[in-house]
Amino acid sequence: MGLFEPGDGKLRGQILRFTWPVILTNLLQTLTVTVNLVMVGRLGPEEVAGVGLASQIVFFAYSVMIAVSAGTIALIARYTGAKQFDKSGGVLRQSLILAVLLSIPIMLMGWFMSEQMMWVFGAEPAVQSVGAVYVKYIFMFAPFSFMEFIFSAALRGAGDMKTPLYVAVLNNVVNVVVGQLLIFGHFGFPEMGVMGASLANVAAFTAGTCSFFVLLARKKFPFKMPRGKGLFDREATRRVLRIGWPSALEQFVIQAGFLVFTAIIVYFGTTALAAHNIGQRVQSLAFMPGMGLSVAATALVGYNLGTGEPKKAEECGWESTKLAILMMCAVAAFMFVFAEQMAWIFIDDQPTVQLASIWIRLQAISMPAVGIHFTLSGALRGAGDTRWPLVASAIGIYAVRLPLSVFIGIYLGIGIMGAWLAFIIEYYVRSVVILWRFRRGSWKTIKV
Repeated sequence: MGLFEPGDGKLRGQILRFTWPVILTNLLQTLTVTVNLVMVGRLGPEEVAGVGLASQIVFFAYSVMIAVSAGTIALIARYTGAKQFDKSGGVLRQSLILAVLLSIPIMLMGWFMSEQMMWVFGAEPAVQSVGAVYVKYIFMFAPFSFMEFIFSAALRGAGDMKTPLYVAVLNNVVNVVVGQLLIFGHFGFPEMGVMGASLANVAAFTAGTCSFFVLLARKKFPFKMPRGKGLFDREATRRVLRIGWPSALEQFVIQAGFLVFTAIIVYFGTTALAAHNIGQRVQSLAFMPGMGLSVAATALVGYNLGTGEPKKAEECGWESTKLAILMMCAVAAFMFVFAEQMAWIFIDDQPTVQLASIWIRLQAISMPAVGIHFTLSGALRGAGDTRWPLVASAIGIYAVRLPLSVFIGIYLGIGIMGAWLAFIIEYYVRSVVILWRFRRGSWKTIKV
């Protein structure tokens, strides 16, 4: 029985059946970056700070890919619900072409501008040097990571949540093996340090993308890509970008805000920056249940609107949100109790660990709001209403987080704690905005 086919269980059970592969997939994808940071943490605080800062630049540059992946999953979910599988294949083909085209400027930036990108933040020279090396090689192989995002989005939109999970397992195996060989120079390989971490990440995404192409060639996808047509389908491209551009702009707004926020953190010193980066990696893992339910809500809402059942679509959104709140509260409790232990995994430096554990506990307070925001934003995206998640994110970051970070952290002299408190307030504001939009119900009539 496919994930979109009705089962005997209640809606909550169906949502959980949808969600667990997504959570595990996202967890494994995040672990690819997190394990890199753990291995780099054995090199010292400067390396942790540099790789963490570089990761923010990577996330910012990759925000452009969200336009294609968001449009891909929403359209394929809708076409799957309407049994128009030929259109799903056309969307995948155009999305892959767009992924390659959009990655070209990223490649050029990595080769020619990696040092300049790190210099902008004003971090210490050693931190800048480390980050520039990491960014350069990640960007040079951007087409592979971009195409993997598209393949995963397409399969999720079609209801196949397990194949991306299996590929994510492969990614992590490759990342750990190559990382151990190249970062530390085991078994006769050169000891490359941070460059080895970057190349391990590249190897992981390359292996994942190649795996998807093999599966596609062996007809393991739930639909086929059309043949015999022109290379570029303007109508499919227009639909993908029309739905996806607000999501891309949302990510651009978010990541630009994160870069400014990181620049504020740099103001408080290298130890604060290292602690912040450790907390960010813990945060990325803590977000997994909310992100998984967000993807499930996107696919289920899109599918039910495609079958002409808006009431069922709304029910899926609310039930997913209830589950998100429960899961994120459990995550918050774990973070609060085991904050020090999680920080120690990344680095054996007492001042950094103490500061990072405070940041982890503060983040725990925001987890219920994170669950609401993620899940209802996903539900709106599944309906094609991608603009309001953008509005909520813009309000949260630029009207709340950044001004409060400067006011509380710098002007009032509270320090980095003030910046972290602003993060908590931001997510509660975001959740209120997105909750209001979903309750209105106007998303049910949006045309895609």
